[in-house]
Amino acid sequence: MKLFIVIVAIVAIGAGVGFGLWSRTADSPQPIAQQPPMTAKPASNPFAFVPGQSPSYGNLMARVIVHEWLDPECEGCRAMHPIFKRIVANYSDRVLFVIRYMPLHKNSLYAASVLEEARELRKFEEALEILFDKQPEWGSHQNPRPELIPTYLQALGIPNEKLERSYVVQKHGAKVKRDEDGAVRAGVTGTPSFFLNGQKVPVLSEEALRTAIERSLLQK
Repeated sequence: MKLFIVIVAIVAIGAGVGFGLWSRTADSPQPIAQQPPMTAKPASNPFAFVPGQSPSYGNLMARVIVHEWLDPECEGCRAMHPIFKRIVANYSDRVLFVIRYMPLHKNSLYAASVLEEARELRKFEEALEILFDKQPEWGSHQNPRPELIPTYLQALGIPNEKLERSYVVQKHGAKVKRDEDGAVRAGVTGTPSFFLNGQKVPVLSEEALRTAIERSLLQK
């Protein structure tokens, strides 16, 4: 009987500690995009969220989840990125934001794989900013120069050999393809595409995205 009581007490203490750690993580409004990637089996639900599997920001316990499918070579994604950052800053305490890839251009798979390598090195946000800033050079539709990408990211301390095309595509291409498959199942037809709790935000604007988030927060 005494042994049983001791075991029960140990289990209860362990559960309490685990809940405390989870609660602290959920309450933090800090970005979590810098977490290194995790290996996970593909989910049949394109909106299933696995912590660490995709770049993400905000509250892990949020009941409102925004997914963005983007293409690093997409001009519209580049234009929308500052808006997306403002919205994340405003709602990261109440909303979870998840970024996924939809490669639609010639060098998109390579660029997305580079971003995944940067994320593994905890440099995702910085790398994404650089790729969008320099997109007119490396991602020009008339004269693309993807070979410039490693030179841009030298400023982040990422060695050229880690950004060699065949290396990063072989290493991260399956993850990008998994995102692409999820985009197809979700009904993504172009980038950027935003979904809120699995429902597509029909209008691509800051006002439309903010309105959709506010309505969902009121319902929750």
